Amino acid sequence: MATATASEQARPLTDEEKRALRDLMARENAWATPATRIGEPYEALINLSVPRRGDKDRQTDLVPAGETVYLTEEEARQFNRRGNRDGRQVDVVRKLSGPGGSREPIPRILPRHVSGRLFRPATPPPGSDAPRPDPEGSSAVQVIEDGRAPETEGAMTADPAEMTDRLRDAAAPDAIDLPPTRSRARAR
Repeated sequence: MATATASEQARPLTDEEKRALRDLMARENAWATPATRIGEPYEALINLSVPRRGDKDRQTDLVPAGETVYLTEEEARQFNRRGNRDGRQVDVVRKLSGPGGSREPIPRILPRHVSGRLFRPATPPPGSDAPRPDPEGSSAVQVIEDGRAPETEGAMTADPAEMTDRLRDAAAPDAIDLPPTRSRARAR
């Protein structure tokens, strides 16, 4: 009878059992912080935004570098994923205890290690309508020494007698003000 129980426990979970397990973990971790929820202990090597399990609003918690966060194996794999789309070159979490655990000091991880490489856009093929870079030598900066910029001539003074008529006239309305509507007053 003991062998039947052991072989039954070694089988993979069915889809129904996986759904039930996810629901139970979401209920258990609904109000748990990343440092107190169910999972294996991992150390954050950079500041992480850890999603709350089971949160329909998809809120996250900030875990600073060096802090402990409890993650499932799948969550840790998601944080440490690498590829062309993600651009990560190094792991961002590491296991604290167990066979894969480490107690070494946190390595220095630069932003370029987790954001990917930057590439120049490729030059579009001839005949396409895509924007092209300027050909070599086509752009130049011109400096005009004898320019007639207002800053070079100093303050312009006008005769006060010329300005008296302008100062007496009322300013012509250049924009129409709309009176407030009743719907705005109710909204407040």
